[in-house]
Amino acid sequence: MRRWSSRRQKRSKFKQVNPLERIENFLIRTVVLATVFLVLAQMGMGLAKDPVNFYLSVAQNIEAPSLDSTPVSVTVTPKLIRENPPQTYQLVLQGIPAAPVQVVQNDKVLGTLAQGQLEVAVEEGDLYLDGSYVNGLVQVNIIATSKELSEPQINQVLLVEGNVITLRVAK
Repeated sequence: MRRWSSRRQKRSKFKQVNPLERIENFLIRTVVLATVFLVLAQMGMGLAKDPVNFYLSVAQNIEAPSLDSTPVSVTVTPKLIRENPPQTYQLVLQGIPAAPVQVVQNDKVLGTLAQGQLEVAVEEGDLYLDGSYVNGLVQVNIIATSKELSEPQINQVLLVEGNVITLRVAK
């Protein structure tokens, strides 16, 4: 006969759980239930029907507020509004020898001295003679200017040798 003591003892149905594991299980259950409750509440309020459009509309309001909320004077920069159009003046330049020296004003190429002589309409401000692509010395002469201009002066000579020269245009 077998002894009762030699038999393996049955394990209990309920596993002994560490108190930290109990807390962890409780936290996981509450987070899952809270997430389900949140989704159900959003569906009830109509926010979760099309969440992509909802978030896109929020982002659009942040990036580009409506015109009603922003005054026009804030959105339009002063440089875009000019009371008077800029006045232009005639300037005649001559390059000796003829070379591809670019004449630039306001980041706009007005022409080159590749033909030897150039007549351009300029505004007040800085005029740049860009000879950075030219190998050798180029003499740039101011042949003629509008009568209203005090700078540059007629017969003024500038030497360009692979560099950029700034020329002031002023009344």
